[in-house]
Amino acid sequence: MNAKALLGQFREATFVGQVAGLRSTYYVLQTPTHYILITVSGPLSGNFNLVTRRAVESVQKRFGGKKNLTSAEILKKTRAVRDRFDVLRILYVLEALKQASKRQAKPPGRGFVFSLRKPR
Repeated sequence: MNAKALLGQFREATFVGQVAGLRSTYYVLQTPTHYILITVSGPLSGNFNLVTRRAVESVQKRFGGKKNLTSAEILKKTRAVRDRFDVLRILYVLEALKQASKRQAKPPGRGFVFSLRKPR
C-alpha cells in the first residue's frame, strides 16, 4: 500500500474502541476495508497495524460460539492468517467490536484465552 492510500485509510477511519493487551492498550479504528490497531509507545510515538475486514469476518464465522480459544489454536485451523500476532490482532478487533471476550490463561498457560460470540 502506498502512502496516499494509507492516508486515505486514516481519513476514512472511525473509532471503534480500545482493548488492553498484555503490555499495551490498542485503539481500534475501522474503515470500509480494514481495521486499524494503534498502540502508543511514548508522548509522540506509536505504531499501527492494518487488519483486513475479511480476515476478521472469516475468524468470526469459523470460530464464533467457541470458548477458551488461544491464538495458536486458531492459527493451526485457519489459512486466512499467517502468524500468531495476526491472530491476536484479529481477536483484539473482535473484542473492541464486543464480539469476543478474553481472560487470563490458567497456569502453566500464558497470555489470554478468548471466547467468541456467534456471528450476527
